[in-house]
Amino acid sequence: MHGVLGPRYRPEDLRVGTLVGALAQLDAGVTTLFDWCHGNATPEHTDAALDGLLDSGIRAVFGHGTVKPQPRPGEPHFSEVPHPAAEIRRLRTTRLAADTARVTLAACILGPDYSTMDVCRADFALAREYGLLSSAHVWGNTNRLVPEGYRRLAEEGLLGPDHNLVHGTYLGEEELRVIVESGVSVTSTAAAEVKGNAREPLSCRVAALGGAPSIAPDTELLNGGGMLDCMRAALQLHRLFNNQHIVARQQAQPAAAAAQEIATSGSPITAVSLTHEAVLRWATINNARALRLDHRIGSLTPGKQADLIIVRRDSLGMIGAREPVQALIHFTQAADIRDVMVGGRLLKQDGRLLHPGLAAEKARLLASGDRLLAGTGLPGAAGQG
Repeated sequence: MHGVLGPRYRPEDLRVGTLVGALAQLDAGVTTLFDWCHGNATPEHTDAALDGLLDSGIRAVFGHGTVKPQPRPGEPHFSEVPHPAAEIRRLRTTRLAADTARVTLAACILGPDYSTMDVCRADFALAREYGLLSSAHVWGNTNRLVPEGYRRLAEEGLLGPDHNLVHGTYLGEEELRVIVESGVSVTSTAAAEVKGNAREPLSCRVAALGGAPSIAPDTELLNGGGMLDCMRAALQLHRLFNNQHIVARQQAQPAAAAAQEIATSGSPITAVSLTHEAVLRWATINNARALRLDHRIGSLTPGKQADLIIVRRDSLGMIGAREPVQALIHFTQAADIRDVMVGGRLLKQDGRLLHPGLAAEKARLLASGDRLLAGTGLPGAAGQG
């Protein structure tokens, strides 16, 4: 993605991809998007992505990131390059100056896994200088560039509620406790994380330490991008890991006690380890808190923005449902999302997106994809499977 496709993106590719992606989220009942944007090679790319977000009507936090190509001879590696302060300054003083606007700004920095400590210091300082949320992709593997990770950042006073980390799958218990106690928000992308990792996503571990887990899809090259998909993946994957933990504990008991538990219940699992209501909180108010927007959105509360969805219950998949939270997570499809409203403005009504140029933008997206893939040999390119 970064090495082959990333350098091929023109500003128009970023605009149409961002626009159609945002419209797909609206269609699936998502009112707010955190656009963790890696593709902004130039100010023109950044402005094109913003054009797509603004045109869609979605509420968004535009996370200004950086491209990550392999360096040319004589150039520093991206891990040694601080976040571009000039671009943050330009956006913060022009298009994304207002924190009360529908689209606001965040700084998507490299963090302790992908940059040096000097770069971490500079990036955290830059985000705080402009009053921005910072966010970093973190795994906690042994090859991270700052070996002490968030413990070192905490020692230097860099952590607080204005920072968000994504993934964190291999973080140890001590480091995770430091993160939660510092007020940092943690966003798990369960469906994407289990593709190449055998460890449990972080949500339940964060909750056990008193934090407020946040969930997201990561990239749609790996899995579906809607929040309905995210909730389902989080629920089922956490139940699977939690059930395995329960069985492991039972196996450590004396054989007679373990056998008695199974004989009593008919199963080694005697209680539901994660509820639908908990996962719904992760997807709504906790996600709003992670974006520092919970004073504006995330719950149906007087005084907040009118970001609302209405779900039909008369489709064949929904008509028998009686418990609304269970039905939302297990049964609802995008076609069941009847109406979507952002800030009081209807963007989907009676099951139909209201964007006037949708057909033309879909055609532009297909043409963009053909151009980006041409000659790469990647799946989906002309002549490839």
